[in-house]
Amino acid sequence: MKRWLLPSLLLLEVIAFTAISGPRFDSLGTFIAYFQNYFRDLIAQSAPVLVLAFGMTLVIATAGIDLSVGSLVAVTACSMASFASGSGFWWTAVPAGLGVAALLGLCNGLLIARLDVPPIIATLGTMILFRGLCFALMGDLEKSPFLDVPGYEWFGQFTGAFILVAGIYIFGGLYVSHSRWWREILMLGGNRVAARYAAIPVTRRLCEVYFVMGFLAFVSSLCFTARNSSVSASSLTGLELHVIVAVVLGGTSVQGGRASIGGTFFGVLIIAVMEEGLRSATAWGDRHLPFKISHLEYLLLGALLVAGVWFRNSANTQRNSA
Repeated sequence: MKRWLLPSLLLLEVIAFTAISGPRFDSLGTFIAYFQNYFRDLIAQSAPVLVLAFGMTLVIATAGIDLSVGSLVAVTACSMASFASGSGFWWTAVPAGLGVAALLGLCNGLLIARLDVPPIIATLGTMILFRGLCFALMGDLEKSPFLDVPGYEWFGQFTGAFILVAGIYIFGGLYVSHSRWWREILMLGGNRVAARYAAIPVTRRLCEVYFVMGFLAFVSSLCFTARNSSVSASSLTGLELHVIVAVVLGGTSVQGGRASIGGTFFGVLIIAVMEEGLRSATAWGDRHLPFKISHLEYLLLGALLVAGVWFRNSANTQRNSA
């Protein structure tokens, strides 16, 4: 029953927002064409969050957190925007962006694993630091070299976004669900002391998880810049909130030791449908409600976060009492 909760909630969202602000369907062909375009745009638009949420699932499974992911994606995109456009962009900016993202992700892991800084403090500090690097690189400018890079727009289109997301969730999900590495990550998150006694290399595993987070931040920056064509120092502010809420809503325990890759996927889509629905329902809400319906976004995000934690804790309580 629980496995159908998130897909059912997603379906109800789509039905509700379509009824409020969707078009009138005069034929089956119109109905199919509308939802085909709707979900194509949904996947392409939410690809950066979907990619990051996969990595955040790994991080939270270790009983950690990464508040710096929005700033990490932004500084990766800003570093790539510092290079000249053209075909040479593939051999200069893209490798540089990969190096920056992987190195900064690894720095998060070293702070947490080697220096024993609590994850929330370490990544709060690097969130501010990475955002400062964005302003150091960009100032008040907005750059868009991505428009003139041959083939770069593929990452922002449905085909490219779908292949990247499907590859990460299918092949990555199969690996983490059947590998010893994933079992060690879950044990580490559930009881770090016991993990050390079980000869699990805790420091190494934590560094690997945050390194993977850095790599996925690079992939996310490709999707974002290809879709939006430009970047500024203030881009993607607040992205970490959407990622964390999606992962928690998907069933990953904030105490670590339990995670759901499939749940994360549906958690991201639920938030993406909510955001798109609020945007499209703004005109209707302005006519019928005493407030702007677009202002409900953060209220609903907070409610979803609390509901996700409460539901997971109540499920664990029932399991333990049984």
